Formats: sequence, C-alpha cells, structure tokens
Amino acid sequence: MTDFGSYATVASILFGFASAGSWFRASFVKVKHEDAMVKRKRDAEEQGRQPNLASISLDGWDMSATFAAQARWNAIGAFFAGMSILLQASSQAFH
Repeated sequence: MTDFGSYATVASILFGFASAGSWFRASFVKVKHEDAMVKRKRDAEEQGRQPNLASISLDGWDMSATFAAQARWNAIGAFFAGMSILLQASSQAFH
C-alpha cells in the first residue's frame, strides 16, 4: 500500500470515530428550557427585535432547541461519515 493509501486509511478510521461520536452525542443532547429562553432573548437583543418566547417544553427540555441541537450534531456526524467514506474509496484507488 502506498503512503497515501495508508494515511487515507488511518484518516478514514479517525473520521469514522468522529462520526460515531457525533451521532452518539446527537442521541443524548437536550437543551434546558431556561437555557433556550436566555439564548432567544440574547439573539433577539443582538438583532434589535422582540424575542419570540413561544415554546414547548417536555420534562424541562425545550423541544425546538433540542431538535435544533440534535440536527446540528447529526449534520456533523454525516459530514464525518462522508469524509470517512471518501477516504476509504481514495485509499482503495491507491492500493
């Protein structure tokens, strides 16, 4: 295997672990209702508008903010998975 192939394989494994970690984090991330309200107020103040404080809370977790946080971690996990697959294919091309 060429040097590039070896490096691509190792990088692929590392991106795979990062992907798994991101998706694992996405499965557990939750945003407290109070934290979501503070962020909404801060964001509205920075933009010079009134904050939208409408929300749905379940067991103290803000559902909208929790879904947004999970979506961010899922997107990060998908990016890392894509990089892992790209590197796997590249390592095979140079094998």
